[in-house]
Amino acid sequence: MKAYRIAVTALLLGSTIGTAQAVEPVTTFYLGLGATSLALDSDRVFDVPTRSPGHTPKIGSLVLGAYFNDQWAADLSLGTDLSNNVDTDVVAINGYRFFGENKWRPFVSAGLSRFDVDEATGDEQTDQIQAGFGLSGALTESVEMRVGYQHFFTVSGDSFDDDAVNVAVNWSFGKPAPAPVAAVAPAPEPAPAPAVQKKEVIDTYELLVEFDFDKSEVRSIYEPQFKTIASILNQNPDISMTIEGHTDAIGTDEYNQDLSERRAEAVRQKFIRDFNVSPNRIGIMGYGETQPIADNSTPAGRQKNRRAIAVVLKARSASQ
Repeated sequence: MKAYRIAVTALLLGSTIGTAQAVEPVTTFYLGLGATSLALDSDRVFDVPTRSPGHTPKIGSLVLGAYFNDQWAADLSLGTDLSNNVDTDVVAINGYRFFGENKWRPFVSAGLSRFDVDEATGDEQTDQIQAGFGLSGALTESVEMRVGYQHFFTVSGDSFDDDAVNVAVNWSFGKPAPAPVAAVAPAPEPAPAPAVQKKEVIDTYELLVEFDFDKSEVRSIYEPQFKTIASILNQNPDISMTIEGHTDAIGTDEYNQDLSERRAEAVRQKFIRDFNVSPNRIGIMGYGETQPIADNSTPAGRQKNRRAIAVVLKARSASQ
């Protein structure tokens, strides 16, 4: 049974770390403070009821971690007993997988840890594998609370099973401010020429495409809109188009800027590849997360902000 539990937990841990690494990094770091009631195995300390709530070590922890994106995080915690029940030090690494986009979200966790238990009847230092579950809540845009449970079991030496209930408050930081835009001197006005033709906008058509989280693939549900706009473009050779890409506020400014450009380019390539629109008639512009149209603190708002807009300018020529 112990070997089975180790295998299952190792598989969960490997999946957590492997998938988190597969996602292109959108890292935001966090600092946290944790409080844990650690119910040690009853055989760890002689003649002490270490699983009784009044005798369990009460661990205070300092946490340093990172959100890789909206679904994955990992952290390192250093903790020590603050209750004088059983002098215990804990070092732990955990990975987290979050589910959903609500303000309060469930998660699963898995990791590795080392316990240092004074007055232990067996090994004072033991290496553990842990797995658990919990609930994460966004208190503000940068403050998160996690409440969770984990089960620990040793991977070598004496066989112990321990349990923990944990509460942590994490503060995220390190999101860089938008890079300043370099001032560009205006180009000198060209000398006037006779009978110069200019384009005056007389009509516009808009294509709105929304994207899945951290994705730039255009979904097939937008095919009818593409056909309508492509037909207008192909029937009117004097029309040009600009595609604007946008993101929600999850992730760094640099990553979101790149993602918004990739979304705009994906829409552009669909017109070129599927509808034979000339590339030199389509421009793109990425705005990152700087122009939200909805509240980024809600799942519905973030969905609306993950978008690309194709603005088609139908123009006529007129003498100046």
